[in-house]
Amino acid sequence: MNEEIDEYAIYHQDFTTASDWEVFISRIEEVVFEWHLTKSKMPKKSSDYTKKWITKSDELIFRGLHFTLSYHALESSKSQIVENDEKSLLAELQEGLWNSTANFMDDSDGSPFPVSQWFGLKRYLMLCPKSPLVDGNLIRIIMSSVNIAFANIDCGVAFFVKIREHWQHSYIGLFEDNEHKVSFNTIHLKRISNQCSHLSGLVSLFKSKIASPVPLDAVVVATKFSYELKDSDSFAWRKESLSNEFLSIDGFDVKKLIELPFGSENNPLHSALLNAIWPRFRECAIIESSKFSDIDPIMAPIWTITIKLRNDLSCQLSEIIGKVMSLLDNNYLLMDTLGLSRSLGLVNPLNKITEAPITISKLVKAAVGRNTQISEFKGPITDDLLMPLLYYVFPDAVEDNNFSYSDCLEIDSKKDSNEAKLCSYVKTSPKDGLVWRLSVTSARLMDAGGLSYLAHFWYEFIQELQYRWEHRVLVPG
Repeated sequence: MNEEIDEYAIYHQDFTTASDWEVFISRIEEVVFEWHLTKSKMPKKSSDYTKKWITKSDELIFRGLHFTLSYHALESSKSQIVENDEKSLLAELQEGLWNSTANFMDDSDGSPFPVSQWFGLKRYLMLCPKSPLVDGNLIRIIMSSVNIAFANIDCGVAFFVKIREHWQHSYIGLFEDNEHKVSFNTIHLKRISNQCSHLSGLVSLFKSKIASPVPLDAVVVATKFSYELKDSDSFAWRKESLSNEFLSIDGFDVKKLIELPFGSENNPLHSALLNAIWPRFRECAIIESSKFSDIDPIMAPIWTITIKLRNDLSCQLSEIIGKVMSLLDNNYLLMDTLGLSRSLGLVNPLNKITEAPITISKLVKAAVGRNTQISEFKGPITDDLLMPLLYYVFPDAVEDNNFSYSDCLEIDSKKDSNEAKLCSYVKTSPKDGLVWRLSVTSARLMDAGGLSYLAHFWYEFIQELQYRWEHRVLVPG
């Protein structure tokens, strides 16, 4: 009655064939080993870091899902390299955790993932799926794979896996050595429960997650209260406008001339964040529950403030400097700007410019000599304002002048020669000197009256320099 069974018809499982799960674990180990992230081959740590993040990445596939395994590390200062060991790796991790309490939820540190800022990490591994990882069973398999790979290669950096929807920023991480195991967990709540709204509830939640079979000692915690001011536009912003009365008043007021515009056109503040921080204390030292709180921000031992400025700032001083710098791209001749080429009958001024020596005053005089019917040149600046401006730039042109150069600009014969040179030539444009006065006056005229006012002033300035050159008069300042 027994039916004979062909032994070749029996299914034989080939245990030598690696499953997708084993291949996935092996691939993680290979990549991490190639990056020299085992504890025995870890790159030496540094006591000083730059703000630049270095990134390496590789692509992995498991069950048709695509993952990116990446390594992120702050660039270290080569002059501050320190030897690595297991204790130093754990100490670096613990120190970063405590330091992160002061910067928790502040601005991004430039890392591609926020875990570096949340947990104070200088380097970490991240396994990020291309599509959201929401299946609970698959998450457990992935974490099992990471734990096995981490232990097999004795990894020296914290290893994270991104789970849930990407916008939720949920991560699970781990780090382990011979004596300690550190778990990094994040949770995304749609609504904050009453238990999570005070310190006592958070400590109870933390202890429940540990699920220790023995009573735990007092937990060491850090607390930070943040107060953010966002609606800065609701505050009135008073802009200090610069008066141009010096263009029309009788007499000359130097104070109104040399005061350049300064300040922002609008409120430059985007937001302000004030943090009141208690860096480290035992849970029993401060009581903070739903009914009572010992936490008073005024009594916090550490305060920090973070200011965010607007990107599109419009500043008055930069605007006036921009007007002056725009003259570099102006190809018009001074004579054309003042209209002298047309009013004085200069058909081709370039023919005269090629003659040497040549000055603007000679061009004007030559043109006037050919056409005696042309009236004397009158610029946009009135004589009542022009003469005080010139006397301010050249105070030695009159005997009684209230705007003489500073004494520091003159070399005192009684002083040592080196001291005198330092006093007079420490700057290429010493304050209240000729170049300084010319620059400030030009900027104010350009801002108040435009290019025609500046051109007229420069024309008269060149005339004065020509006169001093021809009569061998020293140009001071």
